[in-house]
Amino acid sequence: MLFELNSECVFPNPLLSEEDGLLAIGGDLSPERLLEAYRNGIFPWYAEGQPLMWWSLNPRMILFPDHFKCSKTLWRCIKAGKYEVRIDTAFKEVMLQCATVKRAGQDGTWITDEMLEAYTTLHEMGYAHSFESYYDGELVGGLYGVSLGAAFFGESMFATMTDASKVCLAALVDFADANNFLYIDAQQETQHLASLGAQPISKEDFLSILFLSNQRETLKGKWNKAMTEEISRVTLLIGGNQGDRVGLLQQACNMIAEQIGAIVQLSSIYETEAWGFDAEQNFLNQAVVVETRLSAHEVLDKALFIESQLGRVRTGNGYASRTMDIDILFVDNNCIDTPDLIVPHPRIQERNFVLVPLCEIMPNYVHPKMNKTIANLLKTSSDKGKVVRYKV
Repeated sequence: MLFELNSECVFPNPLLSEEDGLLAIGGDLSPERLLEAYRNGIFPWYAEGQPLMWWSLNPRMILFPDHFKCSKTLWRCIKAGKYEVRIDTAFKEVMLQCATVKRAGQDGTWITDEMLEAYTTLHEMGYAHSFESYYDGELVGGLYGVSLGAAFFGESMFATMTDASKVCLAALVDFADANNFLYIDAQQETQHLASLGAQPISKEDFLSILFLSNQRETLKGKWNKAMTEEISRVTLLIGGNQGDRVGLLQQACNMIAEQIGAIVQLSSIYETEAWGFDAEQNFLNQAVVVETRLSAHEVLDKALFIESQLGRVRTGNGYASRTMDIDILFVDNNCIDTPDLIVPHPRIQERNFVLVPLCEIMPNYVHPKMNKTIANLLKTSSDKGKVVRYKV
């Protein structure tokens, strides 16, 4: 089924495309529409003089980073340092080369002036990226594409010297692996891509992986070769007993996702009486697991800022009612002991209102100091406080 797009920035279900993968015509190449397309596994592909066409192919060619096949020849080329690889230093030049370099069996180019302008805008916004190879200071190979969530959507590559583009692909694979990308989208099935480890998968499987990718934080901004910092998993407990408790929890989750990192696990909401003091309303709490590139102390700073934005005023006078409380419970399996931050949180085992939501999402996680699972800590807890799942 072929659809015609209008000014509204939405796409039809990608499963409804024609047999050849063509889904829709029309629309524009605005940043908003392009990003919405990639979020749905759709990409533009058309030639000069043709209407703007949008595709969702079946099967879809993707490369999992750990499936990359590096030949002995390519490995020797990389080890010898024949080419200097750079990232995001010549995006527009890479696109122009991809548009103009002659390819066997291909006349003309689909990289129109409109495409060049649109993807350059995405690059300036931090969503589109290029990997470049240089020989004696001259650009001789490269590739470019779009990054969203935990995926890189490859668009095109070029080489004017042997293996110059493959070296860029190897660098992209290393970058994707270091930054926990799920896959590299190669769009169309070719023998060349298959020789490098890419494989065709069904559209249904592709959309399932895409859904998982879209839950992850996009690595926006200018990339560089030093960006190999590992992503940490930080476990938080959020909660409060003042105001619109459910609404404040939702606001906190949104702000955490925006300012700290992607939420990868989220417990149900639990209700419990105030711990250690009397209060007009019971507390509502949730456990949240976030993937982040921030340090533990940077997470602490963000958490305190989010608390303050949601109306929390810290007085230092002990336990009291509050609109929002964000506690850092775990940072991977690390132990931190500083004047302003102790991880794991020192009183987890004493509080059922912490252990119950944790047990829902990570019962087998082993406390790095106590060497017990969360489930075992809850089982042996001496806290008699009643914790119940809250019906929203």
